[in-house]
Amino acid sequence: MAGDLKEAFFHLDGAWASFELMSIRKREDYLKPFRVLRCKIDDQVDFQAPETLRSVTEATVLIEIFGEEELVAANGRGPVHAVDNAMRKILEKHYPQLSEVKLEEFDVRLLHHGAARDDDENGAGALVRVLAIFSDGTDRWGTVGVAADILQASVECIIDGLEWKLRDEHKH
Repeated sequence: MAGDLKEAFFHLDGAWASFELMSIRKREDYLKPFRVLRCKIDDQVDFQAPETLRSVTEATVLIEIFGEEELVAANGRGPVHAVDNAMRKILEKHYPQLSEVKLEEFDVRLLHHGAARDDDENGAGALVRVLAIFSDGTDRWGTVGVAADILQASVECIIDGLEWKLRDEHKH
């Protein structure tokens, strides 16, 4: 269901990179430059701490790249930043051009698709759509993630954003 909704939201907000990646990934000759196997996020918010020290997030990411699995952890200012930092620790070693890629915009929306099935559909249990806009200084592209979990949708966006930059790579 989330995949169908993801397709429906591609053209609404300029997330054409995710849409095109779906087509590219179906080609038999396409080699994914990397595959995120697992993500673990440890996020702590201490409301008694000073504002600059209030949020501490660590992400651990397991990525398959060139047939090998690599596990790495990184900190960030929130879960999305921590996951992005962890992924880049691995990926930028193999693909230095990813250091040019910056996340410029990040938007999260609740999706109320069709008639509500229960009360969860109208609140925190609803599907979320995350839209991200990336730039490498020359080009800009948009990606989308749709899931019941905001972190999963966010990671999907980051994966698509980085993979879009690498779509023409054939290093495998």
